[in-house]
Amino acid sequence: MNFFGLNCFLQIAYKSLDGTDAHATTVSLFNMLPSYSWDAKLVLTLAAFALNYGEFWLLAQIYSSNQLAKSMAILRQLPSIMEHSGPLKPRFDAINNLIKVMMDVARCVVEFKDLPPAYISNEVPALSTAMAHIPTAVYWTMRSVVACAAQITSLTTMGHEYAFLVHHL
Repeated sequence: MNFFGLNCFLQIAYKSLDGTDAHATTVSLFNMLPSYSWDAKLVLTLAAFALNYGEFWLLAQIYSSNQLAKSMAILRQLPSIMEHSGPLKPRFDAINNLIKVMMDVARCVVEFKDLPPAYISNEVPALSTAMAHIPTAVYWTMRSVVACAAQITSLTTMGHEYAFLVHHL
């Protein structure tokens, strides 16, 4: 599975999350990356998410000053969302907070994997306990990626409907 394929899968997963089981989507991500280590699965998933999330925020930031960005933003209905973003601030804040936590967990998983084996034995009970928790941490972080993607998708799909409701309330 290459990075492009994972990115495409995430885009499809984001768009089809209406009513789709987040667990099933997360398991599908795992099934796409069977030969990768736990830390690699997590990093690849976060990287694919970062591309999509970064594009969303870049368009949100520059759509008013860049014609190409404006065209792309209109296709994704971002101007409607950004013009009335005040009431959405708690959602944006929650997404950003979750992303920070996901990055912290990923950092810990990667740093743990990089511990020098010459100084730490696998026979140390604390190490084996921590190693046993890595798959769970990776699962919940990847499931959080799915949740963030669903939130971003719901923001972009509400577009004009949201602007209409805010304007008329």
